[in-house]
Amino acid sequence: MKKIVFSSVLMLVAVACSQPALNLPADSGKVVFLNSLLTLSEGDNQIYTQDFIPQCQDIDSVTCDFADVQCALSADKLKLVVTAPKNLPQFVDIQFWVSGVPYSVPARKSDKIDYVFTYNPQGKPLGRVQIAGQMNNWVASMSPDLQLNADSIYEVTLHLSPGTYLYQLLIDGEQNHDSTNPNKVDNGYGKFNSILQVDGYESEFPVLHTKTFSRKQIELSFTNEVTKVYAYWQNYRLPADFITLTEEGISVKLPREASELERSYIRVWGVNQYGVSNDILVPLDRGEVLENTANITRHDKYANIIYFMLVDRFKNGNPKNDHPMNRPDVNPKADYQGGDLAGLQQEIRDGYFTKLGVNTLWVSPLNQNPMEPYGYSEVGKTKFAGYHGYWPISSSKVDFRFGTNEELKGMVAEAHAHGINVLLDYVANHVHQDHPLYKNHPEYATPLYLPDGRMNTQLWDEQRLTTWFDTFMPSLDFGNPKVVSMMVDSAMFWMSEFNIDGFRHDACKHVNEEYWRLLTYKLKEYDPQGKFYQIGESYGSPELMASYVNSGMLDGQFDFNVFDEATSAFNGVSGGTLKRVSNILRSSLKVYGAHNLMGYISGNHDKPRFMAMASGDLKVGEDAKAAAWTREIGITDSTAYKKLALFHAFNLTIPGVPVIYYGDEIGMTGANDPDCRRMMRFSNWNPREQRLFNQVSELNHLRRTNLALIYGDFINVEVTDASWVYARKYFDQEAIVLLNNSASAKSFLIDCNAHGLSAKALTATFGNKFKKTDDGKIQIKLPPYGFEILK
Repeated sequence: MKKIVFSSVLMLVAVACSQPALNLPADSGKVVFLNSLLTLSEGDNQIYTQDFIPQCQDIDSVTCDFADVQCALSADKLKLVVTAPKNLPQFVDIQFWVSGVPYSVPARKSDKIDYVFTYNPQGKPLGRVQIAGQMNNWVASMSPDLQLNADSIYEVTLHLSPGTYLYQLLIDGEQNHDSTNPNKVDNGYGKFNSILQVDGYESEFPVLHTKTFSRKQIELSFTNEVTKVYAYWQNYRLPADFITLTEEGISVKLPREASELERSYIRVWGVNQYGVSNDILVPLDRGEVLENTANITRHDKYANIIYFMLVDRFKNGNPKNDHPMNRPDVNPKADYQGGDLAGLQQEIRDGYFTKLGVNTLWVSPLNQNPMEPYGYSEVGKTKFAGYHGYWPISSSKVDFRFGTNEELKGMVAEAHAHGINVLLDYVANHVHQDHPLYKNHPEYATPLYLPDGRMNTQLWDEQRLTTWFDTFMPSLDFGNPKVVSMMVDSAMFWMSEFNIDGFRHDACKHVNEEYWRLLTYKLKEYDPQGKFYQIGESYGSPELMASYVNSGMLDGQFDFNVFDEATSAFNGVSGGTLKRVSNILRSSLKVYGAHNLMGYISGNHDKPRFMAMASGDLKVGEDAKAAAWTREIGITDSTAYKKLALFHAFNLTIPGVPVIYYGDEIGMTGANDPDCRRMMRFSNWNPREQRLFNQVSELNHLRRTNLALIYGDFINVEVTDASWVYARKYFDQEAIVLLNNSASAKSFLIDCNAHGLSAKALTATFGNKFKKTDDGKIQIKLPPYGFEILK
């Protein structure tokens, strides 16, 4: 036995020694934070060096592999100006030199084009015509007005990346959807958003797929021409002798240094004259390609499945801390209902989340909130309690109605013992007017009134960084370094005091970037292993959301653009199509990367429940907030359960991080806030609710045990308005996803060979019968609103 073990060790040593080395200085290869991909536009591009090199004072110089690119480092080394020429290649490598070691930042050329948008007034005389949408962050004044051309058509030239954009027209002061565009989606507030599709040259871009691997190297296949390959291990560009490019594929050797890290990554991009490929991300386990999900821990962020609950609406575990307001001016729907940390810990201990298959809990804000109600709903004739946690009057104390600081520590410890992460919903943007910070230093808040005399409330896009959410919720001035420092210290208190695993950040786009950079810098100091995860909440264009997602700020944000389009399609009543979902998902994967950490939600506390729309109880174009007060929302069409299962199947099989809103695993319904925040139910489920729970549980467990669904490439096989087939591929592991979003059965014939799928030894996860033909095709028939995952 000793001889066998000794021989195995010698074999492993021999393999490691036979691998090529990068010959890095000691410890320089142990950087765990991956430098994010930059996008460069022609001209000057300002870069914050600390996003990529935390100890930026150690930078000696900055170079680029394309000589015409100029890199000018500021005297204090905090900023870098990269000047990109007109002849900028599609992809370049920027290198920060520190003590003789080049730390790479991959960068691609911007794909923005001039797009002429037109509007036909059909002979109607108009005054001013403007466009407001995701292309200008819903601020019409940020784009030129449309001008009438010689053909009596209004037009404007917009500088846009190819992709999908939601928009409305502002015509003589009246803002609504574009009546000449049939493609639109319900915005949930009694109106519609129109959909603009901007096409480019994406069909000519290279497409890379993982193929095979050994202990020494990985093999990739590709479609469309590849003229150059950029490959990285961690933040080091692999030398040319590590890479082989032939007509048959791409080979990338694994560096010897990778064996020193428990988890590291290979990243690869292919380039041709038209653009840049999807990114390839290959996780390494002590230097070898990760083969088994048993080696994945709760700290592998790409394997996260998040479950979000409002603590007050989840479970009442300790009635002794119940303190509802019980006032005639507070509707019970807007009052405390008793959920607490004790109830959450009970469900962790009893295995609810383990059975469901989630491994990360996003917990609503726990700060002490005011004792009095605030705000007012004219429709509901009610004030609101701060049961949701978003009106903090303390930056360090758990609200006694949820529990104590010690109970929070106990809950987190219980979660960790069950292999579950805990993300705290942290509110930095604002405080309540009773918070000591504002009472003692009102100058730390942004002005409530604008210079023109208007009240600066709910001007979400026009005054993005200063607007107040309400008159009793002062927004903090993050242009003030003192405010930035204090709020970062507050967030770090919650991280270190309670041993949480990261944050969900509220109102992300309303907070200056200085805050996010300092917080992430402090988090990297606190946790050099990079186990923390940060996700932000922002509504806006992909470009705006992506500006907060990089190695110096957030890991991801919630992709509401995909959510809005997907719910419109899967609920079956809002007029959306799977083709449109496919288009907007493709846009997202291009902006955020084919292997991203964005959040893909089933719903949230600020949206009407999926079930309410899918069952037809909430009407298309209806004001969902008003419906929350004026009538009871039930489930009159039980087909909605099948539609929700189909939506879950989509969310849990695409790249990114799935996020399940509490109750969506059993099909709870409700209009918008507060009706979408009903108390969670753990018993007396009807058969349809139980079946949905079982399906979601099976999907969760499948994702967590299938590397193709965690790290696999995304392959779009075929899509129609009401059906979709796509695949995830991680070397020889494949998952083929089939969705039938129609009221009729659907037969599929899938040519696996045409899409680089071997389709070997497939099994049907949900029991639908299928047949594989001799020429590599798959035949399968799905029932109405049915889905299958062949693995």
